[in-house]
Amino acid sequence: MASWRTNRQLFILFLILVPVVGIGAFLISRLVPVPTCSDGLRNQGEFGVDCGGSCAPCELKNPKPVTVFWARAVHVRGDTFDVAAFIENPNEILSSPRLKYEFTLFDAFGPVAVQKGSTFLLAQERTHVIEANVKTTRQPVRVEFRVTDVTWQLQEGERLNILVERRDYRVVKDNGRTLSVVETNILNRTSFDLNEVAVHFTVLDQDGNLLGANRILVDRLLSGESRLVKSIWPAVFTGEIAAIEIEPRVNILDPDIILKPQ
Repeated sequence: MASWRTNRQLFILFLILVPVVGIGAFLISRLVPVPTCSDGLRNQGEFGVDCGGSCAPCELKNPKPVTVFWARAVHVRGDTFDVAAFIENPNEILSSPRLKYEFTLFDAFGPVAVQKGSTFLLAQERTHVIEANVKTTRQPVRVEFRVTDVTWQLQEGERLNILVERRDYRVVKDNGRTLSVVETNILNRTSFDLNEVAVHFTVLDQDGNLLGANRILVDRLLSGESRLVKSIWPAVFTGEIAAIEIEPRVNILDPDIILKPQ
């Protein structure tokens, strides 16, 4: 059994340690910062620095830039050109409801035309961005495409089931004019009506040169409906057609794109 003297010493030691421990805990709480999602440290179960876990997803904090494969222009008539770019969103779970872009056309001396626009881009989507009837006073020899602003949100790129039923090209005469026409039928195989479908037409030769590009908006495509869509150019294409690419694009990021039953 401990002696009276030992107990007294332990009691005095306890009285000394209590305030020391309390002051130490107080100082540690003040000196050691509370982990946050902006402290530049991986210190609270995060998957990366300041992302994942209790913080924002790493994909949203560090999105991959949009890939641009090519940008090209083709003469339509007079001072008018069609321009197109082929791009890809490499992000697996990020989509963009609004991607702003800019085409710049150059001749040998510098820029001759700039065309700005915006589109949407789904996760892991590859698509053609098209601007038709761009005016320029000089003949362009090259085209640049760049993304000027992009907003990302967590949204996997679900593709709606819109079927391209055919791709037909023909040359027609109309009041003495010779026209190039590409026709298709798109079939809405989803179970709901769509407020708008953007149909992109891209015509290429065997070397990948752009022969024609256009974008047609289709309004109110009903479930199960097949709709004729055609693109017309005011002359015969200057090269031999090797590929006709038709892309029906539906912006599922827009809450108004799917028509609700009345």
